[in-house]
Amino acid sequence: MRFLYGSVILAAAALGLLAGSPASAQKVQSPQVQFVPTKQAPQAPQGLQLACIKNAGNGAPTSDTCPVVKYQGVTTWAYSYADNRTSFALVSYDESGKLLRNVEKQGARYIFDATSSEANKTVMFVGQAQGRVTVPWSELGSATK
Repeated sequence: MRFLYGSVILAAAALGLLAGSPASAQKVQSPQVQFVPTKQAPQAPQGLQLACIKNAGNGAPTSDTCPVVKYQGVTTWAYSYADNRTSFALVSYDESGKLLRNVEKQGARYIFDATSSEANKTVMFVGQAQGRVTVPWSELGSATK
């Protein structure tokens, strides 16, 4: 009887039927960075502008695309401030285009690149003069307020 019980436990674990078993764990999908044409951007909130550059040494906002983060049904754009401060605003929209949040991030402006790190569960935004700002995934998805 003990052998049969142990076999049932092993079979259930192999099929992922036991809570907490590796087979039952779901992989978390990571945020996806896409370079989207600037003409597809939603209208910038007041005081913000879409000003992306081609590379870190380029002082003029001249890129036709900007890095955009898509995660859990939320699309997040990095807008620059019209007053030229060394900050950017992460402006997030749901799938219908409704503005969800607008959060200032200090330390970079004129974003030209973004990379998502599976290991750190963060997205790093890179702007003019190699200014870098790291944002946790938890601030980009649908669960944030």
